[in-house]
Amino acid sequence: MDTEYESSRIERAKRDLYRTDDVKDAVKKAELTPTDIEVANNWQDTTIVTDRGVKKNTGIKILKTLVIVAALTALGSGGYLLYQILDPSNKPSDKNILIAFDVPVGVTPGIPSDIVIKVTNQNHFALEYANLTLVYPQGSRYVSDPNKDLRDEKKMLGTIDAGAVVEFHTKAIFLGEENTDKELRASLEFRFTNVNSTFKKEEVRPMHILAAPINLTVDTLKEINSGQQITLNVNALSNTVIPLRDMLVKVEYPLGFTYEDAEPKPSFGNNIWRIGVMNPASKFKVKIKGIIVGDDTQEKVFHTSIGAGVDQTDRDVNTLYANILSAVTLQRPFIGITLLMNGKSAGDATAQYGKSIGGQVIWKNNLPTKIVNAQIEVNLSGVAFDRSKVSPSNSGFFRSSDNTILWDERGYSDLREVEAGAGGSVAFALMPIPNVSGGKIITNPTIIAEVTVKGKRFSEQGVPEEINTVITEEIRITSQAQFASRVIYHGGPIVNTGPLPPKVEQETTYSVIWDIVNTSNNLKSTQVHAVIPPYVQWAGAVYPSNENIIYDPSSHQVIWTPGDIPSGTGVNTPPKEVVFQIILTPSLSQVGAAPSLLSKIRFEGVDSFTNQSVGQDGADLNTVLSTDPKAVKTDYNIVP
Repeated sequence: MDTEYESSRIERAKRDLYRTDDVKDAVKKAELTPTDIEVANNWQDTTIVTDRGVKKNTGIKILKTLVIVAALTALGSGGYLLYQILDPSNKPSDKNILIAFDVPVGVTPGIPSDIVIKVTNQNHFALEYANLTLVYPQGSRYVSDPNKDLRDEKKMLGTIDAGAVVEFHTKAIFLGEENTDKELRASLEFRFTNVNSTFKKEEVRPMHILAAPINLTVDTLKEINSGQQITLNVNALSNTVIPLRDMLVKVEYPLGFTYEDAEPKPSFGNNIWRIGVMNPASKFKVKIKGIIVGDDTQEKVFHTSIGAGVDQTDRDVNTLYANILSAVTLQRPFIGITLLMNGKSAGDATAQYGKSIGGQVIWKNNLPTKIVNAQIEVNLSGVAFDRSKVSPSNSGFFRSSDNTILWDERGYSDLREVEAGAGGSVAFALMPIPNVSGGKIITNPTIIAEVTVKGKRFSEQGVPEEINTVITEEIRITSQAQFASRVIYHGGPIVNTGPLPPKVEQETTYSVIWDIVNTSNNLKSTQVHAVIPPYVQWAGAVYPSNENIIYDPSSHQVIWTPGDIPSGTGVNTPPKEVVFQIILTPSLSQVGAAPSLLSKIRFEGVDSFTNQSVGQDGADLNTVLSTDPKAVKTDYNIVP
């Protein structure tokens, strides 16, 4: 018996057999799906073929493609939206502003250099009120006026549209030390459209100085014995086509160097020279002398620099153009020499006219072996040297043919053999010639002594070798200044009044005359002062009226400041003179006496050549009119 399920299956099959084709096709389309196909267990040989699965896979692929396209479209739209939000060019930023330099990498001092500054606005917004400032390095000059410093230059660029490029063209002259770098700075101030705040953008461009505007050389010895005089020859040559103004030369001395002299003299201190303006191809030279001391093999370095000051009053190099380091190596001499004049190192020694100068040569063997047949020579010269007044000691001999004092083993046995470390000394004396010779004044007088000590030492092979040490020293002679002080009643440029001889409690006036005579060197910082006693008054009359003379009531002093006194004053030209008037009112206690009118009279000054003080005390002045040709002895003493 068939089951209910099987019966139903048979019935459905019968109905399908009697259906029309359209109905059958519809039924097939509705039933032929993977889940609707059922096969009875007893229909094992039944096979059903259909293309529905293929069509379904194609639809899935199309659906996937549509999904992917939609996703990509959404992603692209989102990315574009995100880019629009985060795009830096949509927001104003100084990062989108470029400042480019079109300038030479290397510049030649004094030659104008072209400068181009390009400002590029990469923002989507315009720049407003754009102002460009160029800040030039120290030492820059205007091309139109090379004497004028160029510190900065400003240019109003106005509005710079989005994407626009603006150029600024200019020129400048650059000065500086060779092989150094200078910085050119560009600064742009601006506003963005619809933004009130002011912004700034800066860029810096280095430039290399190819050559020095000044050729600077320093000539000196590479090696020298400690204690010897050394000379530096400094030479500067302008290397530009423009004038260089406010020029200064500065020499920094090493420790152990003692400045002695220079030609020309320094402008400030002992190591700074003001040149002023150096025109193209102009030169400047300075010769410096000094003594240098130090240990054996020690190196001493002189630092010489040249450049411009800030202005005409500056005393130091502000903009450096060139500098040189000059190294000098000290060597201990085979034979050490020291020359003393009047007990002082000859380089610091001064002497006076009319007084003997004592010289002493101290020597020492610095070698580890002995020296034989030593010889000492002192050659003398100079405008103040008097050949007739040389007196050597220690059996020395003055050889007038070449003005040399000689000592050797023939007269001084200590020089026959000088053991290692041993030494000794010899002495001499001399006199300077008169300060006025042959009717002429000797200006800046000096005596020069060149000392040579030589001998022989034996090498390791037993071969004798000649050795020697030489030093040169200069002795400067101080000017001979004379001061005279006197009092008169008659004559002179000021008229005196009152009784003569002076009477008790009555006023009598006198004229005091001060004179200064100067010979060989200029005098500076001169002054004369004296004290007035209680019974004498300052009258106030002075001749010449423009002389700088005053009376100080607090110290009761008359003070005369005559200023600089040139050499030859009172010899080739009239003496420096002043006349002033005083008033004497004698007291009853002074009857029969010749009371003092001025006391503690003193003249003093400084010799500008030797830098030594000069001075002279004057005798007290009283009513004894010994220098008044019309006065008689009865006019001197006080009467009732």
